[in-house]
Amino acid sequence: MSLPSGWYRSPILRSLVSGILLGAAFPPSPVPSIAFVALLPWLTVFDHERSFGRMFRSCYAMLFAFHLTTVYWTGGFVHGRDEWMMAAGGALLVLHPFFYLPFIMAAWGVRRQLGRVWGLAAFVLFWVTFEFFHARGEFSFPWIALGNSQASDILRIQMAELVSTTGLSLHILAFNALSFAALQLTAERPWPAGRRAILPLVSLMALVYAGPMVYGWYRIAGLESGSSGQRPVHVTVVQPDIDPWEKWGRSSGEKWLVYERQLEVLDSLTRSRAVDEPDLIIWPETATPFHVLLPGYRPWLDGIQRLVSNVGGVLVTGLPHARYFDKADAPITSRRIGDTDRFVESYNSVTTIASDGTLGPIYGKVVLVPFAERLPHAEALRFLIEPLMWNVGISSWGQGTDTTVFRTKTRDGREIAFSAMVCYESVYPEYVRAFVERGARILVVVTNDSWWGNTSGAYQHAAYASLRAVEFRRWVVQGANGGISLAVSPAGHAMRRSSLYERTAWTVPVFQHDEMTFYARHGDLAGMASVLGAAALGGLALLDRFRRRKTS
Repeated sequence: MSLPSGWYRSPILRSLVSGILLGAAFPPSPVPSIAFVALLPWLTVFDHERSFGRMFRSCYAMLFAFHLTTVYWTGGFVHGRDEWMMAAGGALLVLHPFFYLPFIMAAWGVRRQLGRVWGLAAFVLFWVTFEFFHARGEFSFPWIALGNSQASDILRIQMAELVSTTGLSLHILAFNALSFAALQLTAERPWPAGRRAILPLVSLMALVYAGPMVYGWYRIAGLESGSSGQRPVHVTVVQPDIDPWEKWGRSSGEKWLVYERQLEVLDSLTRSRAVDEPDLIIWPETATPFHVLLPGYRPWLDGIQRLVSNVGGVLVTGLPHARYFDKADAPITSRRIGDTDRFVESYNSVTTIASDGTLGPIYGKVVLVPFAERLPHAEALRFLIEPLMWNVGISSWGQGTDTTVFRTKTRDGREIAFSAMVCYESVYPEYVRAFVERGARILVVVTNDSWWGNTSGAYQHAAYASLRAVEFRRWVVQGANGGISLAVSPAGHAMRRSSLYERTAWTVPVFQHDEMTFYARHGDLAGMASVLGAAALGGLALLDRFRRRKTS
């Protein structure tokens, strides 16, 4: 297939177009289906290019444009309040594409060795293999897994209960590959001469594209008729909309006034929903930006306990939590206390406070944002810990060690079993799966998504809640400081939702579910199958290369 004349002949421009289109499919985009054809311009480069250097540059151009369109917001460039945030966000845009490159270039190597059909299959399988591995480890960043782009397409994402987000990525990439193959075949064997080859391919494309939507229609119809007879759990979500840059206090002289004003806002909003008689009250991530559980802050804790006693129900709140260690046991990120051999570590945590004042278990966030919350592999890079401390009180958190399922009671005595993940953790399907395996029947997320201004970040995080709801057929309740807070049904519908930068509180009835979906029972089979397929194609290409060298 020869390429048309004009700008389209430039591999870099075609790659940039694909990257932009791919990013444009992600929330808050109203047209997620763009993802199914976004890679067609770049695939012409993948299929035709013979130079490793030019292919590498084109691939990087596509990935950089994809990142720039999708996660441009991570640096907080719209308000420029923090130099470290901007540097880290810029590094993500520039450096993160290099994580993809070994996998995509390996697929290109298969294309050069085994031909177009195996090359397109390798493109699909190697990309999904990258996403599978990149959702694990301390450098992981599954935020822009391609399957996430479909979070707002409620019909299509119903298949996630079987194959998770990885299966959605596989679905998108397969359709791109089939579409490219169909276009190539049409160009090389025009209609009607090539109809015997083209018609089966087009039929397969129709099945791949529409099949999940038919399945989604069928599943939603069953889910929407399946909640009758259950008694709801009444959940109040408090969104205080406190400026994340101000909440920590800028000086020791004024920070206590800042903290007091924040607690007054939380108190007032919580009392405003007392009439709803909530079973659970959700405050956001680090709702109290100081170590309220330490003995020196007892008056503040007493005030919160009185509030819960007056309103009733159980409070679920984010807070920093301090743990103390002897020198021999201290984590690398802990800080020495004066000149002593005692060390302290602070954890981004969640706990519960019952109406009788009882404190629940304390869950410390396990999956920390690389660099922003914890230096990856800090044990080996300890010399970088101090220079990379962020100035707003949230970097270098300690890393929690285990999942926690909170178990408490409704006002009428029924048990509630729920997770309470912190922010970024909810983007990891396999991590959320661990809570479901331990018995979580409601998924609660506390977060603070208003760091980056009115950009795509908060909308993406809110949209991804629909994926978790569908994967596990659980209600997801997300409480955010400045938005977006929401409650999502097991079908993926947002039944209640607040706006960004809205100070509000509302109550929603949710239901507990203990169904174990196929994905919850068996894990990421789509990812594991892709890894095996990529390994097989890579091995086949190497064997073919060896055979040809031996016979030449």
